[in-house]
Amino acid sequence: MKIGIGIDTGGTCTDVVAYNFENESIIAYGKTLTTKEDLSIGIGKALDKLPRECVEQAEVIALSTTLATNACVENKGGRAKLVLFGIEKETVSKVGGNYGLTMDDSLYFIGSKTKPTGKIVEMPDWDAFKEKLNENFESCDAVGIVEMYAKKTGALFEKKAHKMIKDSLNIPSVCGYELFSENNIVKRGASAMLNARLIPVIEEFLSSVEKALAEREIEAPFVIVRSDGSLMTEKFTATRPVETLLCGPVASVMGAVQLSREKNAMIIDMGGTTTDIAFVKEGTPQRVKTGVRIGKWDTFVKGLFVDTFGLGGDSGVIINDGKLMLENEKVMPLCIAAKKYPELVNYLDKENQSRALHRNQQKDIYLGLKDISERVGYSRQEKEIAANLYRNPMSLSDLGKKMETIILLSQIDRMVREGVLIRCGVTPTDVMHIRGDFIKYNRDASQYGVNIMARTLGVSSDDLCEAIYDAVKQKLYFNIVRIMIEDAFPEIRQTGLGTQLESIIHNNYTRAKEGDGHTEFFGCRLSTPSALIGVGAPTHIFLKDVAGLLGTKAFSSEHSKVANALGAIIGKVSATVNIDLSYNQETDDYVVYGGGERQVFKDLETGKAFARALAEEKAREEALNRGADENLTLHSKDEEMVAETEFGSLYMGYKVSATASGNLKLR
Repeated sequence: MKIGIGIDTGGTCTDVVAYNFENESIIAYGKTLTTKEDLSIGIGKALDKLPRECVEQAEVIALSTTLATNACVENKGGRAKLVLFGIEKETVSKVGGNYGLTMDDSLYFIGSKTKPTGKIVEMPDWDAFKEKLNENFESCDAVGIVEMYAKKTGALFEKKAHKMIKDSLNIPSVCGYELFSENNIVKRGASAMLNARLIPVIEEFLSSVEKALAEREIEAPFVIVRSDGSLMTEKFTATRPVETLLCGPVASVMGAVQLSREKNAMIIDMGGTTTDIAFVKEGTPQRVKTGVRIGKWDTFVKGLFVDTFGLGGDSGVIINDGKLMLENEKVMPLCIAAKKYPELVNYLDKENQSRALHRNQQKDIYLGLKDISERVGYSRQEKEIAANLYRNPMSLSDLGKKMETIILLSQIDRMVREGVLIRCGVTPTDVMHIRGDFIKYNRDASQYGVNIMARTLGVSSDDLCEAIYDAVKQKLYFNIVRIMIEDAFPEIRQTGLGTQLESIIHNNYTRAKEGDGHTEFFGCRLSTPSALIGVGAPTHIFLKDVAGLLGTKAFSSEHSKVANALGAIIGKVSATVNIDLSYNQETDDYVVYGGGERQVFKDLETGKAFARALAEEKAREEALNRGADENLTLHSKDEEMVAETEFGSLYMGYKVSATASGNLKLR
């Protein structure tokens, strides 16, 4: 029996399955809490829930994670810089925000000039670049590098800058050509910048996996799911974490399709931090056409279509202008924080008994997740705040008293973004504990927190719990409808729904919930024939009601809660490489470029043959590097472009795309 293990590390839970490749069945599964302070602990505990013989016999371990997804939604990540060759600041200032770039000191512009043909007109000032290497990049976690027309030049500037950074500084840097071949330098730059920001996030994850496996003497190789559902090795992932952007959501889609066998469905995966929605039409998961967009980032990452928004069991519940609101950001549920740190229960109990109201941010409770005492880039006060909160949840007012100062939200905001601190507060997970839908942690802490919030709003605790559940259902309903409308009318995806259409959706939710007994002269009902397939631990609590409001059915099974881990282990390896050939009128020759290569030919047919061979060679090399066995399947397709004009035929170029695919290389 050939056994593989799938592991998914989410923002809240870590799931694991043992899978029989021969009969395509789940042998065993387990679920445990993700331990953010040390991910290896949660991964290890999940592995320990499987039969020992399954772990020992495993020939490969496949991983998925929502860490990159969550980092984008919450705008978190490491400290990174982006080097841009040959583009003006004014251009990035005008359009950079559309792709996620911010005009600040994270962008480093270097003057150079290159023609669209790839001919270099003005070289960068390499002496000045080398002189300021330490000054500009010493405090970075990683660097991204892009140049104008890199595909046409063979990425000369990118390669040289990468070598200089590698030789002088002990930090990772990744060239844009290694990630994407498209021409839009601003979008390519944003993708490279995001990749650099995610390197420390994925590095921590990979190290944690290695640690958990080593402690259990597990020697099976491990691979990671990419955003398109294929797999790659951990070595490959370390430098290209942006390709894991939708890793967790995509694994959930693949697992859900395997479990449900539905031909037409929407896959709805609600985790602790985010909800991910994907389409399956005629049994095939839908893919993005232009690149994954998530949070503020618009990238060239190829993948399945997954729409991600901030909604999960651990979404923060806050009071804003006297009204209940669900935040997009994850907070640590009071029940989980109190289970880890029991002294928090006593604090909440006293606050509850004092009949206190939660009216300002000084009452917010924070917890330190990381020790930053030896890390550079943090001020003395930041380190003192982190030290006081490390494994010691405390309100800002109590922290201020201890430090004999006033701690403002602006002083801790950066550390929250970088995952050093996390806020602890009321969440839907706390309500699940109070209502008995899910009980695993400290219910008393949840009840005290809800009591305080209900008193502040002037409602009963039961009514507040119902209101929080309803807020989750309404946000889920709204986004399902939004995604269906954007799918049916692509132009709306480009422009956004607009406030009027948003009002119609919210109104439909209210009317559908109240039933059909309305007396309005005109009304409409939003519905879908597609099944809603629930994935993730909390989804089943809300999805049946939402499906009813949309006139359809909801599906879930015993294994739905670990569909993400299942999706990880059933993946394959696939790599596609595109090579172009163009005619250069200035020199009367043909240029083959792509994959960091550039070759010139006088004869067209010779150039085309080289382009085909290069595409297949690069695709094969890429697939093997990603972890495929030697028994690869190669497919290639080409396209020759000739435009007819009044002056005769005009040769526009030649493109070849090669794909190498195969099974994982097992131990």
